[in-house]
Amino acid sequence: MSTAQLLLGYLTEAEYARQRGVSIRTTQRDRAMRQSPPHVVIGRQVYYRIEAAREWLLARENSSTRLPQSLAGKRGRP
Repeated sequence: MSTAQLLLGYLTEAEYARQRGVSIRTTQRDRAMRQSPPHVVIGRQVYYRIEAAREWLLARENSSTRLPQSLAGKRGRP
């Protein structure tokens, strides 16, 4: 079995960071603060299971009920 098959369904830390649009350092900081998806460390490499990362993002999804700052101060004014 090749490494590619073994890690099918996982993202490297670099790919995870790229898809999020953040630096690798940000992903490292998030992990240190325990604010990241579950991950696997093999040797010195960090991997994220794609489905676990998606579930983690969905769990943090919210719908804002607050007014934008530009409108918040105008409530009640004619």
